[in-house]
Amino acid sequence: MNDDVAHAEENWMPTRTHRPLVAPSAKPASKRQPPIGQGKRRNRDSEVMAAAIRLIYEKGYDGASLQDVANEVGVLKGSLYYYFASKEDLLVRIMKESHAQVEDIYRGIEAQDLSPLDKLLSLLGALMTWYLDHTPRVAIYFNERHRLSGERLQEVDAEGRRFEQMIQSYLLEAQRAGEINDQIDTKLAVRFIIGALNSVPMWYRPGHGLSKKKIIDQFVRMNLKSLTP
Repeated sequence: MNDDVAHAEENWMPTRTHRPLVAPSAKPASKRQPPIGQGKRRNRDSEVMAAAIRLIYEKGYDGASLQDVANEVGVLKGSLYYYFASKEDLLVRIMKESHAQVEDIYRGIEAQDLSPLDKLLSLLGALMTWYLDHTPRVAIYFNERHRLSGERLQEVDAEGRRFEQMIQSYLLEAQRAGEINDQIDTKLAVRFIIGALNSVPMWYRPGHGLSKKKIIDQFVRMNLKSLTP
């Protein structure tokens, strides 16, 4: 799992007794990073990506330049080409890293000895946690995805389809086990779930309204209520 991934400590599961896997949390980016001095052991890659995500989120893809990223981290612009060859490559990396982090969540749940329904609920709670912790990444994904074309767009679309299949596989397992309503169209259920997750950047503001724990709990409860007989 990436360095900026950390496990939350809250147990949001409404009725289950096991401790489910929860999603990673990003380290908050500082307002301004000082220049990276020689001899200081820093994760320069994490700093570069955190700065790039924040700047693109705040200024938009067109408004944020690689020079802005270099200035934020305190390095020469040419140093950034060690991490990505162009601004479009940076955008692709942000999107592919997002998918990689979500797949890490899925693999962690798979490693646990859970019933089909518990796997589904753990996944839903972990995904909502990740979305709440990574709203800038999510916003960039959906606001700037149209910038991609050709093979880059195909790669991102393929990963998006794997994300949908991941959720649907748990829905189908729970349905076959008789734990969710057998009349539910799982493809349609996936659309509803992903639609709710993707809307997070439009309404969620940290520190305002409901707590993360409350949002995650309600999200899981509402899905449980709508899916079970």
